[in-house]
Amino acid sequence: MKQVFSTSKGIEVIEVPAPALLSGHVLVEVEYSFISSGTEMATVEALESSTPSHSEVVASSASMAKITRYLRENGVKKTVSRVFNRLTIAPTGSPRLAAIGYSCSGRVVGVGEGVTLFNMGDRVACAGASKATHSELVVVPENLTLMVPDGCDMKDASSVAVGSIAMQGVRRANVQLGEFVAVIGLGLVGSIIVQMLKLAGTRVIGFDLDPARVDHIKGLGIQDAYADPEELQRLVNRITRHMGVDCCMIAAGSRNSDIVQTAMEVTRPQGRVVAVGIVGMDLQRNPLYRKEIDFLISRSYGPGRYDDTYEEKGMDYPYGYVRWTEKRNMEEYLRLLAEQRLDISTAADEYPLGSATLAFESLKDPVNRPVAAFIRYSDEKNLDDKRVSRVDIEPRPRSSDRVRIAVAGAGAFVKGVHLPSIARLAEDVALGAILNRSGAKSMELARQFGAGYATTSYDELLKDPDIDAVLIGTRHNTHGSMTIQAIRAGKHVLVEKPLALTEEELAEIEAFYTDEPRDGRHPVLLTGFNRRFAPLISEMKSLADRAGQPIIMNYQMNVGYVAPDHWQRTEEGGGRNLGEACHIYDLFTYLTDSRVANISAHPVKRLDDTYGRNENFAATISFADGSVATLIYTSLGSTLYPKETFHMYANETVAVLSDYEQLEIYGASSRVIPGDRTQKGHFEEMKAFVDSVKNGSDWPSPLWHQLQASRIALEVERQIMGHD
Repeated sequence: MKQVFSTSKGIEVIEVPAPALLSGHVLVEVEYSFISSGTEMATVEALESSTPSHSEVVASSASMAKITRYLRENGVKKTVSRVFNRLTIAPTGSPRLAAIGYSCSGRVVGVGEGVTLFNMGDRVACAGASKATHSELVVVPENLTLMVPDGCDMKDASSVAVGSIAMQGVRRANVQLGEFVAVIGLGLVGSIIVQMLKLAGTRVIGFDLDPARVDHIKGLGIQDAYADPEELQRLVNRITRHMGVDCCMIAAGSRNSDIVQTAMEVTRPQGRVVAVGIVGMDLQRNPLYRKEIDFLISRSYGPGRYDDTYEEKGMDYPYGYVRWTEKRNMEEYLRLLAEQRLDISTAADEYPLGSATLAFESLKDPVNRPVAAFIRYSDEKNLDDKRVSRVDIEPRPRSSDRVRIAVAGAGAFVKGVHLPSIARLAEDVALGAILNRSGAKSMELARQFGAGYATTSYDELLKDPDIDAVLIGTRHNTHGSMTIQAIRAGKHVLVEKPLALTEEELAEIEAFYTDEPRDGRHPVLLTGFNRRFAPLISEMKSLADRAGQPIIMNYQMNVGYVAPDHWQRTEEGGGRNLGEACHIYDLFTYLTDSRVANISAHPVKRLDDTYGRNENFAATISFADGSVATLIYTSLGSTLYPKETFHMYANETVAVLSDYEQLEIYGASSRVIPGDRTQKGHFEEMKAFVDSVKNGSDWPSPLWHQLQASRIALEVERQIMGHD
């Protein structure tokens, strides 16, 4: 399908894989999408005017603080890589692709699991940045999709997001019949606000520096509209008897705060100023203090915006308690359009998709700039052609001496860690494909890292005979099922930890490897328990093996707090025990090379609800060889203290590992071995996996080690979550 992007080169229309349909979402074939001259153009201009250098990325104090914290936690190499990946120009020289657009209309052509409000063929309007994009096809959550009522033109309906922004601003203003309301900024949002205020029975005064916009508003029946600031002040003084307006709404965009000061000056004591547009916030104490003015911010479409439980998971707010959610705002806006009580027909020009660049250029015109533009999507192209899930980037001849890896799920970790490792192993590895549920993101990453093709279909990877192995880097709750699919398809698998979140999935994986292999060899399976491959852990392994007797281990993970709605703590992540502590259970298994004899786990009880049991606990594991290991895992500590501290006691020797920065050995041959916290074994893990696949050597980690670490995590979870 075709999609519009903003890049450092300007606006481009690019062929990308069609997005994957998700549960709770609908797939929409777009008829019109809407470009506003305000928020969206500000975003585009910011992207086009800056190809940031390293110095520009770290320019602000906020950025510096983030980078300093990341440097402290992850070391120099990862920090440099992270900053580099934020640049507009990728390592291959390919520009980053910024998907744009947040408002469109079309027809439903796919319904995800769990969707109850929509059927195939329904006329719908959609909203949401990175969702309702300028694309031939979009996948949008149910709570950001709504039916277009009879009588509402599909082109007008594509403005639904902008209309709901205006409506939420009016609701924040809490206007009453007969009040004086000034509106500063008469672009599209301002013109819709003016019309809504008129419907609400207020006395509206409009202001904009552009005389053409003032004339447009007068054409909508608002005669008190001006382009001269002094004329605005004189009018306000005259019609309010020098009292000031009851409310002033700012629908203009400005980097400085002068516009806010103007709004304060024309507003009466104890009146209200509502910022709908993006304005400077350097507020002066007077007249804010002198008049005791309420300064309010209107946040986007309304209640529910930026709340993933509402937008992504479809949980509505109770009607009796939250009367106007963002979806109900959008529904009301479409009703007003259908009843022809709002007029945006003369506010925007229309362009075909192929001329999208011209549409954006028109909105930059300082003289004849329209307030918005529509993009029209032709129905000449067959739907099946739009739904193609694979787009080739650089088709290459099959290389028999290189392992061809496909990456399924390329989030920040995979992008920052695994893809650079693959690049370092270019003599032995070829990046065959990048899969992401967003076609735009898969295309961007495939171009950046030189993959053969981009796709949104996992089946595409599994049926491709030229793909030898799959790197699975998706959310934790998908690992088990995707691993099972891949090994059954005969693909070697490197799956990020955890291997699986259920015993049923582990049993299915184990059963596969119990059966006789096809073609004489089972596919290699390696779970991303990278710490066992870290150079300093290899030193500890040598000590443990030389001891020739049971060892005692104590590992402390001081992980830091994450919010309860962070994905690691939701069903997607499985919680921090299953999703992260499994690393350490594998480490214990690796160092003892022994079966588990007993597991005992205890959580911290009666914690505040913001902390989870499965991130604050102690687990003790005894092994068949007599070794004992304890993990203390907590989010209650300070990030100023090391994240990971490991003590191992063996044969009159003590080994102390501090954040993988150094290993101190006390005993007959005491010494300090320096390390690098970036060397947690990620590259060594990738190299070992590639060597095993390419050369047919032993697996880097025995299957029973991987299964045991995963089952320890499940048993610890059972015990800590079952405690009263």
